[in-house]
Amino acid sequence: MELVSSKNSVSTPVRVFLALLLLIFAACVQADVKLLDSFPKSGSKVSGMVTDVRLWFDVEPDPAASKIELIKDDTRIAVLGLHSMGENDLMGFVQQPTPPGRYRFVWRTTAAASDAVVAGEFNFTVVSTGSKP
Repeated sequence: MELVSSKNSVSTPVRVFLALLLLIFAACVQADVKLLDSFPKSGSKVSGMVTDVRLWFDVEPDPAASKIELIKDDTRIAVLGLHSMGENDLMGFVQQPTPPGRYRFVWRTTAAASDAVVAGEFNFTVVSTGSKP
């Protein structure tokens, strides 16, 4: 009695299916970074100058691979010194005054253990707190 060879025991369609399953799983493991909260908050009205900004994510962001800008009209305001306070956050210091008006908060980051770039933006408004003479 002869035994069936086990050399090719897995058929080609099964191999293709398993390879696709592995690719889908790998894509799910590198999930996007999700923004949970921010300062200033999206749509908020802030009294006075904004001197620092902060974003909170569902995973640890990589400050070295991140960028934040505030944009008012056509003026871009750099946010420098990006760092984390150890709370899955990204914090930085606004480098110019933020006079009253509407601002776009534009950010880009990656998770500390990933190469996938995630970006977003939202608006907030700086309102004047001083009285006019």
